[in-house]
Amino acid sequence: MGWSMESLTGAVDIILSVLRYIWLFSAAVIYPIFVYYIVLTIAGLRYNSRFKRPEIPEELPSVTILIPARNEGLVIRDTLRAMANLDYPKDKLEVLLLDDGSTDDTAKIAEEVSKDYPFIKVIRVEGGGSGKSYVLNYGLKLAKGEVIAVYDADNRPEPGALKDLVAMLSDETPAVTGKVKTMNWNRNILTRFICMEYLYFQLAGQAGKSKFYKTAILPGTNFVIRKELLEELGGWDEEALAEDLELSFRIILTGKKIAYTPLAVTWEQEPESLRVWFRQRTRWAAGNVHTVKEYVKRFKEIPSWGLRFDLFLTLMVYYLLAMAVIVADVAFVALLLTSGSVTWFTWSVLGFVYLAFLLEIFAGLYDGKIKSPGCWLLALLMYHTYSQIWILISLAGLWEARRAKKVWYKTPRTAV
Repeated sequence: MGWSMESLTGAVDIILSVLRYIWLFSAAVIYPIFVYYIVLTIAGLRYNSRFKRPEIPEELPSVTILIPARNEGLVIRDTLRAMANLDYPKDKLEVLLLDDGSTDDTAKIAEEVSKDYPFIKVIRVEGGGSGKSYVLNYGLKLAKGEVIAVYDADNRPEPGALKDLVAMLSDETPAVTGKVKTMNWNRNILTRFICMEYLYFQLAGQAGKSKFYKTAILPGTNFVIRKELLEELGGWDEEALAEDLELSFRIILTGKKIAYTPLAVTWEQEPESLRVWFRQRTRWAAGNVHTVKEYVKRFKEIPSWGLRFDLFLTLMVYYLLAMAVIVADVAFVALLLTSGSVTWFTWSVLGFVYLAFLLEIFAGLYDGKIKSPGCWLLALLMYHTYSQIWILISLAGLWEARRAKKVWYKTPRTAV
């Protein structure tokens, strides 16, 4: 039996009503979150502009740098040379290159470099292939330093980075993180988008959070933590996919803070292909899901309601961004289906979401001192291109989180 025009009209009306309610609910959630991140952005700009380099202590603590590496032959020589060029007393510095079963020339290159620098040691990790956390815990057992520093195998910290990190250590802040910049930001459109994303995250998510809550979140690289605290916490969680985020939560739950210094800079390589980037971000999203499952019941232990809210947003960032994109997409579909017959409220929310996103990215570019006209122009397209893919990443992350076995997916490198 065929559909009558009246029936089709009724069905369309029902669909539009459902879309309208989805839109209103999503907008009610997303609108205040964007307002909050605008406030964080402003706070981050103030934090960075007023930040003063702390006095370097006369008696510096001994530091062990852990560098987990698996098939990093393309980048490891430059990384180790960057470690050797750190402005830190070499009699108080130990660098452990933790080779996790590499099948390329990583170990060979590292051994060659270590001949010139006695404080660099190449460690073959036994029982490797079980993930970054396993490798870091292996290195922790061998570390002699009072302070543990972590750098990824593609990192090139600036000479003063380690001193700037160590200078901010205190009883209240036993962990300190610095700024990560993209060394291959101008390689293609994708790396420019990643660079803009990182700059904004560090402006709002690190500097802004530090301004309001006096704490930041540890990234996977360019941070230091007192060895005593790390051992008390039991090292890294080997079941966690986002080991840095998970460790951050455990530190905060002890009542301690994580300091952030924009002056301690390291440069790292980002994925240059969409396939590699998508897989990397899917793992990160899955790691956030794992952390939510582990710590959602312990949020009440966080003393500040504001910090609870912020950390919840940090955990849910992938899914909230996806929701924001869906809100705008639903509104766009509604516009098409109703021939532009939408309310001023729909237009206002659409405009606000886009303008808020754009202002936040522009603020990150300004704070990062990016003068390339290409990046500023690309920012206009970022919401309509790069951000749309986060819907797929969020769904893929949920699926990935269902896997029982946690393995280390190493991001492929390219010569820079």
